[in-house]
Amino acid sequence: MNLKFMKMSGAGNDFIMIDNRDGKYTSILDKEKISDLCRRALSVGADGLIEVRKSSSSAAFVMKYYNSDGGAAEMCGNGARCICRFAVELGLVSIGTEFSFESDAGVHKGLVTSSSEARIWLTEPVLHYLQKELDGLDGIEIGFANTGVPHVVVFSEDIEDGSFEKYASLIRSNKEFGSAGVNVNWIQFKDNGSLEMRTFERGVEGETLACGTGAVASALIASEKFDSIVLPVTIKVRSGLDLVVGQDLSGWWLQGEARLVYRAETDC
Repeated sequence: MNLKFMKMSGAGNDFIMIDNRDGKYTSILDKEKISDLCRRALSVGADGLIEVRKSSSSAAFVMKYYNSDGGAAEMCGNGARCICRFAVELGLVSIGTEFSFESDAGVHKGLVTSSSEARIWLTEPVLHYLQKELDGLDGIEIGFANTGVPHVVVFSEDIEDGSFEKYASLIRSNKEFGSAGVNVNWIQFKDNGSLEMRTFERGVEGETLACGTGAVASALIASEKFDSIVLPVTIKVRSGLDLVVGQDLSGWWLQGEARLVYRAETDC
């Protein structure tokens, strides 16, 4: 079977986008096939694969997200912006008009602001704690929040000092977070009031160039912990691009790049 897809980038996270509203690809999209498609150098290569599914409610569509290991995850902030832009290509939504869509994390609001940018509103984040030390990692203080998926946030004076490489993978699988583990973000404050971020993502099992739900978790914890953080806040991710996180009456929002890279098909 030929699998038609679009490749998209959300501030450095790249995704294989698939229109599966009619279910024709369901039988081939198992964990092994998704993992194979996401393998870099040997296949399409991506941080994850995202399906558009038909909604049974008034939502414009359903988002189903898979990490590059083929495992499903509840939500992906950068992927959600990309699927909103993808939905424009499919004729499901229009640029400049707000709409709702569903994920395994709940119902979200989306807005495609241009041909290469979108904003999403996440489900209400859960702040577990602002500061805690983990057993076996003396001197590393973490904050912990769930923004659709769980995220640890560590504040550092220098995110290039080697501590990310030394500790991020250990925190990801720490017993504190159960068998599923947690995503881990290292945050540095910049003189202009912005933040800089590095992220270790579970499912990818390594550093990625961006993480949208991690950006929201980092902004949430930073704004609660430090008076100097004013929303909306700009967060520079590893790709060198910026994400913007804010809060309004509709909740916490995330805005940034959602860009079509190419259209293609592959033999499955």
